[in-house]
Amino acid sequence: MRGRTTVFHRAAVAVHERLCLPENLPSLSLPIESWQECQRLVRLIEKARHENLSAAVSRMEADLAAAIQRVTGPLHDYERAAASTKSRGRSTTRDVLADLHALASEFDDFSISVNRHLITVRTDAVVLESVDLGRFEIVLNWHLLNETGAYEVIAMDERPAAASDDTTHPHVQSNSLCEGEGKVAIRNALRDGRLYDFFVLVRQILHSYNSSSAYVQLDEWFGISCPDCGSTTTDDDSNHCEGCSTTTCCECSSRCNDCDDYFCSDCIRTCTGCDNDTCSSCRSLCSECGDGFCKGCLDHERCSLCHESEQEETNPEVVTTAASTV
Repeated sequence: MRGRTTVFHRAAVAVHERLCLPENLPSLSLPIESWQECQRLVRLIEKARHENLSAAVSRMEADLAAAIQRVTGPLHDYERAAASTKSRGRSTTRDVLADLHALASEFDDFSISVNRHLITVRTDAVVLESVDLGRFEIVLNWHLLNETGAYEVIAMDERPAAASDDTTHPHVQSNSLCEGEGKVAIRNALRDGRLYDFFVLVRQILHSYNSSSAYVQLDEWFGISCPDCGSTTTDDDSNHCEGCSTTTCCECSSRCNDCDDYFCSDCIRTCTGCDNDTCSSCRSLCSECGDGFCKGCLDHERCSLCHESEQEETNPEVVTTAASTV
């Protein structure tokens, strides 16, 4: 118990030291040229007043006001940024230590590696809409508190989506969490050193599901069932029908010869003239016989067979013999 208290205290001190490091303030470039312009205008204004040039004085005073703004503006911005940094309520060493003890009570599996600057918790099994995704590790590197990639979310039970081995949760890809609406709260917790709030927020997101921001939908987690043949396939080995938005396997989908889009068997037909697959948008009916044809097999909305029949009716063949010619 004493050893654990020592580790907790060492970690709390290290985290607080990291929090106390000066943050990056905006770069300050002293407005020397604007200040020199102010000095020049002041001299000209004094000279114009001495010579009673009131119009020139008014004009140069307006120029002086603009030059002063160019001097004071950057200085005020820097002053506000510095004041904001000082006023932030960061956790004290005692606060961090209290958070560590609270995390040890909140999570059954909790560990600290002072040498590696890591705090690790393990969640219970995450089950979303009857899909068991297993347990996850949330690993925080306190040396990166104010940087991107300060923590990772690692799947422990290896149950990735069928379509992507790197997607272990609808909102976790390559060990990186899509924070969604919790992004600001997580960033603030890390910035202020509120470790308990951070871990609980991440766990809450892992136990939540938002279909609009998921890397892989839960109903497709184990693959996609083809409605035509019933086989299970992945998104990479399937096609989305442009006609009805149905997803079918590659074997059950066909590509339109005219537009090159893919369609299911219900949304594509064979051209009567050339036997090519044609979708409903690219297929037209012959105005004469009513059969369906692709664009290349119709001439003035009529198929070649109907054109030939018309020519035979209007130009009957005349059979002549040598005798009649004589």
